[in-house]
Amino acid sequence: MNIRNFDTEIQALYEEVLTTRSSMSNSYINACNRFIKRAKQADDISLLGCAHYFLADAYYLLSTDYRKFNSNLLKAIEILQDCGENEYLARCYNLIGIDSLNHGNPELALDFFLSGKRSCEGMDSEVSGFIDFNIGQIYYDSGDPKQALNYIRSAYKLIRKNKKDSLYYRNIIFCYCFEADCYMGMDKPDSVKKCLLAIDKLEENHKASRDFINGITATDIRTRAYHYLGDMVSFQRYASRLLTLIQNDKHPLDNMEDIFIMCRFFIKIGWIDEAVRIVDNAERSLADFNIAHLKKDYAKLKCELYECLGDQKKKYLALDEFFKASNDEEKERLSNYRFFTDIRNKLYDIEKENIVLQKQASTDSLTGLGNRYGLNKFADAAFEKAFDLKRSLAVEILDIDNFKQYNDTYGHQAGDECLTKIASIIHDLTKDNELVHAFRYGGDEFVIIYESMTDREVMEYATMLRQSVVDLKLLSKYSEKGIVTISQGIRNSVPAETTKLWDYMYAADNALYQVKEHTKGEIIMLHKAVISQKSLDDATHL
Repeated sequence: MNIRNFDTEIQALYEEVLTTRSSMSNSYINACNRFIKRAKQADDISLLGCAHYFLADAYYLLSTDYRKFNSNLLKAIEILQDCGENEYLARCYNLIGIDSLNHGNPELALDFFLSGKRSCEGMDSEVSGFIDFNIGQIYYDSGDPKQALNYIRSAYKLIRKNKKDSLYYRNIIFCYCFEADCYMGMDKPDSVKKCLLAIDKLEENHKASRDFINGITATDIRTRAYHYLGDMVSFQRYASRLLTLIQNDKHPLDNMEDIFIMCRFFIKIGWIDEAVRIVDNAERSLADFNIAHLKKDYAKLKCELYECLGDQKKKYLALDEFFKASNDEEKERLSNYRFFTDIRNKLYDIEKENIVLQKQASTDSLTGLGNRYGLNKFADAAFEKAFDLKRSLAVEILDIDNFKQYNDTYGHQAGDECLTKIASIIHDLTKDNELVHAFRYGGDEFVIIYESMTDREVMEYATMLRQSVVDLKLLSKYSEKGIVTISQGIRNSVPAETTKLWDYMYAADNALYQVKEHTKGEIIMLHKAVISQKSLDDATHL
């Protein structure tokens, strides 16, 4: 959705939503409600879906009103799945995945997150980074900090690409905090120090909001990290700040897990009185959420606390609370599982529809091969992978010799039949090799990309293709051989960092031109982008 396609009033409202989101202002919810009202007036379904997503996000970030979060998220999903607005649908996948985690359904959450990543494919969007962050959380909670770290590094890399995001600095801080947690779990103090230095450096940046830098998440990690490192002066400073933050007010859903972690940390280091105050304060926030999974975790935390205090009466009351919450969680789990799977099924239907549409958009209707759009989309990833792995990549351009005269003489129907037969040969030769990918570039030109293959392997494919076309024995009075032939130009080399598809296409096209100028029906392979007589003399001819 391009907001610039709407009138100035809608653009101004959208900017207000992003601004209030960035500052985590309480007026974020109000701005979203006005945005929804204006989207309804504009009668634009994609705008309305976007507005409901932001309102769900606002309730998640700022409020304890879980019901309104849930209802607005569901509305957003239902609308966005109909209009095919993939970026915001991916954001919804991410939020519904987080919601699944909050309800104790990590398996469903992972499914939502992976679906969100599929929705992000081909987009220049940081949403995939948010999703990687949350997948990392699943691995961390399952006791695998090393794998969690891999995901958080991926998240950081993706989030860094878009500094214009309204919560850019908050997300970067969260990445540093999560990294530090992983490194503590892996017992790597030097790496923990680097994460703390990164947070300190970000604190010096005037663009980074003080609310994020001094918020619960960053203060918690600083408290625990400095204690882990044995820096008791810094630990005392941040612990004091953390206790003030926790006891000030009710907290949004996003902070509850952090608060449980803090409480267990204080129990571990013997700060029992502080842990008691945290437990008492957290109960006010939990009462608003009415999420059995959180209440069960809270009851378990109280059992641990009262065990340390030796208060058997309160411990037994907490055990009774834990038992009731466990029963409620089981009922809630079944109810929510039906709710989440119903959403999942609806989203699956739109996924299937989108796959069909994407296939249509990237497939040539006549030949069934990839089209130019599909080529460009595939080539970007192929070149990046080849550069990273330092492996060769070959691009072949081929065309049908004298095709224009063939088409003019035998008619367009015969020309289309010729194209489809040659495309069928290309498809048959490439379908069983995942390293070879074919596309129709336009007219009678085809492009084949070979990944991680030697000159010899590429030339074997090219030669088989040439011979298979000859074996068709399609009559053509304009060919020296009296039958349809093809000419082929290839460039094969390891890409440089700045090398793109165009560089290879330029060399392969020039090689093809040399074939046309001399003897049609041949193959020339080059290894350089610059075409010179020497490079042609050195080239592989067949």
